[in-house]
Amino acid sequence: MISENKFIDLVIGGPDMSGTSTQINDMVEYYEDRGLKVRDLRGTELDALFHTERLNEFNQEYKSLDEFLKRGSFDGFSLEQAIFKIYQLQQDLELASCVKNPITSYIDPDSADVWIMEEPTKRGAGQVNRVIEQNRSQFGSEMDPYSAALTHQVYRIDEFLRFRGPLREAGKIIIRSRSEESACYQILDVNKLEEGIKQKDYLNLPGHKIAFSNPPTHLFIACASKDWTKKQYLELKEERSSGRILDDHELNVDYQLLVNRRYASAWLDILYDEGSHLYGSEVPDIHRFNLYSSKDEMKQAMGKVLDKIMFDAKGSDFFKR
Repeated sequence: MISENKFIDLVIGGPDMSGTSTQINDMVEYYEDRGLKVRDLRGTELDALFHTERLNEFNQEYKSLDEFLKRGSFDGFSLEQAIFKIYQLQQDLELASCVKNPITSYIDPDSADVWIMEEPTKRGAGQVNRVIEQNRSQFGSEMDPYSAALTHQVYRIDEFLRFRGPLREAGKIIIRSRSEESACYQILDVNKLEEGIKQKDYLNLPGHKIAFSNPPTHLFIACASKDWTKKQYLELKEERSSGRILDDHELNVDYQLLVNRRYASAWLDILYDEGSHLYGSEVPDIHRFNLYSSKDEMKQAMGKVLDKIMFDAKGSDFFKR
């Protein structure tokens, strides 16, 4: 899908514990400080339905369903009315999309300048990834990166056709946590990940054909050095996990070291080189940041790169509103 409008499709990635959620929140603040309207598509199908035109009477002032639900008081309607209307849409299997058609509930791409997304999604096949693929041990099974790659490519079809493709066509800013670069977690390594999927097979899956034909414009990667040690990862995990239940990926130290090495090295650049050559797309600009930076240091470093990206994009539609 080729857009005549200039868009920004920026992905924040890195190994587990690299702070993608914090960095997404910093970017939301960055764009709001510059007067751009942000809407957040992260979450379940209910969170997406909140942004549809059928709920314009409720959603105009809020970037997300979560923000709406946290409001203390409401004018002219009850919270129960709003929740019931959203619930009815889901009961009718009415999915949200940025495409006007008779089978989905329409989200107007022009209702915001900046759209926030995530991978894996918390809807559709992404939910399977989050609950099952990343926690197979909880179901008496073992981690299977080949199976995970198959499931990831399914929601990439869904999310691109419903949201990301139309938003790119409309010349929007898209900020995503992770993308097809999560291949770092799934592609075979003969020594460390022998149960992984072969790179050729990964690139040729239907969802990854869409992904690598329409890659991000920029990648922000927060990672450690290529020679990250087990001791260093365990110390970081202890510091950042905050007592939450860890999934199979986060508990597998050798796996995390492999993933980080791929993020930190030319392995990722080569993957995009091959994907772009295969599908005739452009390789994204890749910017790497030190995951050990403090929150303020990371925010400033990413902000400087964002300033340059936004300066280069000054001719695009979101500066004309």
